[in-house]
Amino acid sequence: MNLHQVARLMAGFAAFFTVAQLPALVMALLETHDAPLTPVFGFVVSIAFGAVVAVGLWLFGRRGDPHVYRREAIAVAGLSWFLAGLLGAVPFFGSGLLPDAADAWFETVSGLTTCGATVLGSGPNQAIDATPGSLLLWRAMLQWIGGIGIVLVFVTLLPAMGVTAKNLLSSESVGVGTDSYQPRAIEKARAVTRIYVGMTAACTLLLVLLGGFSWFDATCHAFTTMATGGYSTRGSLREFDSLGGELVLTVFMFLAGASLAVLATHSRTGLRCVKRLLQSAEFRIYSLCAALLVAALSLALWRAGLPFGEALRQASFNGVSVMTSTGYATADFQAWPATATLLLFLSMFVGGCSGSTAGGFKMVRLLVCVRLLGYTLRHFVRPKSVERIKLDDEVLPAAVISSILAIVLMWGMTVVLGALCVSLDDRMNFVSSLATSASMVGSCGPALTIVEPTSAAQVLVAGGTAEVLGHTPNLGPFGGFGELHGWTKIVLTVQMVLGRLELLTVLALFSPQFWRR
Repeated sequence: MNLHQVARLMAGFAAFFTVAQLPALVMALLETHDAPLTPVFGFVVSIAFGAVVAVGLWLFGRRGDPHVYRREAIAVAGLSWFLAGLLGAVPFFGSGLLPDAADAWFETVSGLTTCGATVLGSGPNQAIDATPGSLLLWRAMLQWIGGIGIVLVFVTLLPAMGVTAKNLLSSESVGVGTDSYQPRAIEKARAVTRIYVGMTAACTLLLVLLGGFSWFDATCHAFTTMATGGYSTRGSLREFDSLGGELVLTVFMFLAGASLAVLATHSRTGLRCVKRLLQSAEFRIYSLCAALLVAALSLALWRAGLPFGEALRQASFNGVSVMTSTGYATADFQAWPATATLLLFLSMFVGGCSGSTAGGFKMVRLLVCVRLLGYTLRHFVRPKSVERIKLDDEVLPAAVISSILAIVLMWGMTVVLGALCVSLDDRMNFVSSLATSASMVGSCGPALTIVEPTSAAQVLVAGGTAEVLGHTPNLGPFGGFGELHGWTKIVLTVQMVLGRLELLTVLALFSPQFWRR
């Protein structure tokens, strides 16, 4: 392991992450806020701390071997998220917004992993509406940077360092090995960045024109929508009460859940890249699942007593939000009928397309598993038949299929083991433990718990927030994670990183053989 080169690369990343705080610092200098919060102090301390870390890492790694191999790439991909969580938490902690270190780290990592779970507005922490705009902007920027991938953003610094980014970029996506799903060069990384930035700008403009959002609200929501993160400048999206805004956000959440990597791979062909995306099997099953989910949710809500128009509106926005792991909500879907909540729970597992900002174990892996199941049934009927599993006319090697199955299996095991750990918190029941674990690994954000039946029936028709049973904290779309124990938040934070880096990158860091020369 070339630790000197790892430190050198991490120094560049720390410098980038430190400079990224300057827009929020400028806003903090211009705004007025209620005492005792000190956003300016928090950002100044964070920038100074980040500069010290960057210089220290650079001094340690300046004389190292400049080559980057697979182990160094994996180390940077994994360690950068933990370093980012440390650097990004300083403004929240130093400003006094989140005086508990576990809360500050949870909020930061939730942003960077685009999970969107928040501790604000719950426990001893103040509401989102009362948070200074500079800190809300920093929350949104955390998700925007994390959405494109810290590794993908950092890759733009590598040409100046004289190293290649092929292995560094590939280490963030595990289980799919074709060109259609995994960009392998700096040019494709930059194409992803251009697409990401362009769609963010378009979303901002449309939110202002069609949604009636202010420029600040539109910018923050565009950042968190394209990142499929879900951090909002208010307690929930329903406070805007904007049909136009919901339509814009629904469209861009769906687009953010599609494969930006496919668009980048064929970006030189112009608009033909869109045709290539529409022709991909993964995008077709993604679109089909989204349509079926919205239809099923609309039917369930309509049968429960909502007018069809309102049922369709709630089902479309909240269904796409959960499926793409964005986490926005305009309704307390914990109060929805059992069929609807079960469908939303299952959607947390799958997520969006590979090469997108969405979480979950990705549609391409679901598609391969479905085709493998069909092959197994056909082979059982005709044992002597010879058949190959294909994806977009490409034959999948056995090693790729094995990797996909291993990722899906480990994903499920991580959810179950995480639920067991979380259940040790005496305020968590079976449903909340399992749903919270799935939400963290799937980067969804809001979880589910058992609500009081009479309250659920009233909320479904009249709106509002359902009452949870017993002493269970409300971890749903209108709740928060601030009431949980500190160690529970740490467990959930680790799950976020595991899910965002698709397990293997993080697990490799805990292997003794990984660090041996």
